[in-house]
Amino acid sequence: MGNSEKIYCTILKTNINVTNMQKTVKFLTDNIEQLRGKYICVSNVHTTVMAFRDEKYRKIQNSAAMALPDGKPLSMVSRGRGFAEARRVPGPDVMPEIFKISEEKGYRHYFYGGKKETLHKMKERLLAKYPYLQIAGMYSPPFRSLTKEEDEEIIQNINASNPDFIWVALGAPRQEEWMYDHRDRVNGVMLGVGAAFDFIAGTVRRAPKWMQELCLEWLYRIFQDPKRLISRYVGTNFTFMINVGRESRQLRKEKRKKTQKKMKIALIGHKRIPSREGGVEVVVDELSTRLASQGYEVEAYNRSGYHVSGKDFGEGRKKYYKGVRIIITPTFENGKLNAIVYSVMATLRALFGRYDVIHYHAEGPCVTLFLPKLFGIRVIATIHGLDWQRAKWGNFASRVLKLGEKMAAKYADEVIVLSKNVQEYFLETYGRKTHYIPNGVSRPEIREIKEIREKYGLEKDGYILFLARLVPEKGLHYLIEAYKEIDTDKKLVIAGGSSHSFDYMKQVQEMAASDERIIMTNFVQGRVLEELYSNAYVFVLPSDVEGMALTLLEAMSYGDCCLVSDIPENIEVVENQAVTFRKGSVEDLKKKLVFLLENPEITADYGRKSVDFICNKYSWEEMVRQTRMLYENTDCK
Repeated sequence: MGNSEKIYCTILKTNINVTNMQKTVKFLTDNIEQLRGKYICVSNVHTTVMAFRDEKYRKIQNSAAMALPDGKPLSMVSRGRGFAEARRVPGPDVMPEIFKISEEKGYRHYFYGGKKETLHKMKERLLAKYPYLQIAGMYSPPFRSLTKEEDEEIIQNINASNPDFIWVALGAPRQEEWMYDHRDRVNGVMLGVGAAFDFIAGTVRRAPKWMQELCLEWLYRIFQDPKRLISRYVGTNFTFMINVGRESRQLRKEKRKKTQKKMKIALIGHKRIPSREGGVEVVVDELSTRLASQGYEVEAYNRSGYHVSGKDFGEGRKKYYKGVRIIITPTFENGKLNAIVYSVMATLRALFGRYDVIHYHAEGPCVTLFLPKLFGIRVIATIHGLDWQRAKWGNFASRVLKLGEKMAAKYADEVIVLSKNVQEYFLETYGRKTHYIPNGVSRPEIREIKEIREKYGLEKDGYILFLARLVPEKGLHYLIEAYKEIDTDKKLVIAGGSSHSFDYMKQVQEMAASDERIIMTNFVQGRVLEELYSNAYVFVLPSDVEGMALTLLEAMSYGDCCLVSDIPENIEVVENQAVTFRKGSVEDLKKKLVFLLENPEITADYGRKSVDFICNKYSWEEMVRQTRMLYENTDCK
């Protein structure tokens, strides 16, 4: 900033100067003669919100020679909007900087405001620190309005003292109104500095530096005077955050139109990508990487901690994955607190990420989606299933999940569901219309047996495959019970890791231990996974609860004959291209499994027909296209 150059960032319609302490002091000293009779506002969140609400006060702020960013949030917003050089310039810090050079420059100072005892103590402290400081005068005005005669007299006294700087400490908005009313009537430059007199005098303690740096000075002030300040600061800060968020979103939208730049997207709710820990992870992987390949700026919030199936499957701390920026979000290892802590931390971080859209996946993370909504950020929620119904969750976790579901229904701009059944549920329960956008699948490459023969002794069509997380709602215990009653030389392969259900995993391990035909591989991925899909005789999914099972789509795409429970989410996927059994019925599952084992021609026919059926019905490209339309706030159909 040169002698007359002033750059500002408009925040809630108020022009806040982009500057720092050094530039501000240089501007004041270089232009002292031109600034006489003018005033400078020292602005913070409180004054900015007042100006946003009050057009008259906004005019006063914008008529100032400068509006300094006293509050750190103002400089942060400015930097977020492209003014990298913006820094905080607190009024109480400007004063000593000017005092230091006053002896050399010969500046004279007038102090207007504060109590008499405050002025007296301040004078003593100032002269003790700056012995040659020229104090031209001081005046403690009454709390009432001055008469015209009294006001004229004080103006004459101020001008007679020939000040260069007139420091005004009346508190907002009174000090700004006083300076505006006395512009061009006094001979010095006026600066409104709020509580600075009290800080210098020592009658009020200023917040420690660390609280100032963390934007918590308002909290310190509340502790000092809670009755007067709590409603002011809390209400004002909340209003500021909401409206600045909305304003920033609109600015980004306008900028994007001008530059033709693609949107910036955040994805929250998965454990990590790349990973096959669950269907959510696969969906986020496919969505994020495909969006990135189309030019969107995508950031995925991975959880810290190692893989639920063990450290051997951890992916490390990658910064980028196929064009997607990875943000590692800290959380607890405790399974009960892991998801909620992650959701809170990821959301708080995302509020300052300048996103056009934040896309939440699964019910639990949706607990916090109201926050970016309040900030004016577009929010999309994908409900992968009614997770609160899952047996692995305790009472508290189920309530949290149900709360997340309600938050999505109430606050999300758009809600995506993976099944028609869940779509009907949201409409009946919340009166909320949703978008049915199912998961996708790709036509895979069939793998010949190699690694699974070496590891597990498996041959083509020589095994029945169960592949899913080992949790109660997947119904694996039904399958083990039914299988153990069947006389067959085909093995049962159970592939999957635990997901916060260690008691259940122990249960199924004990059930399987008594039958040497049962092979438990634990979590699998890569070539082993592909070989298991490619060579299975039958794929079985005996679930009690599902969202939309990706493993079912994948098994059909590999040409596996599928035997599934008759829950609506499974029936919707397979239609008449798979065999079904009554949910929870071990006897019916056994009966249908025996039928398929005794009829290899029918089993093979189901497998052959399933490939084209499923690959034509579902595609990742279509899922991404429809989701992208919701991001852009257009009809996704």
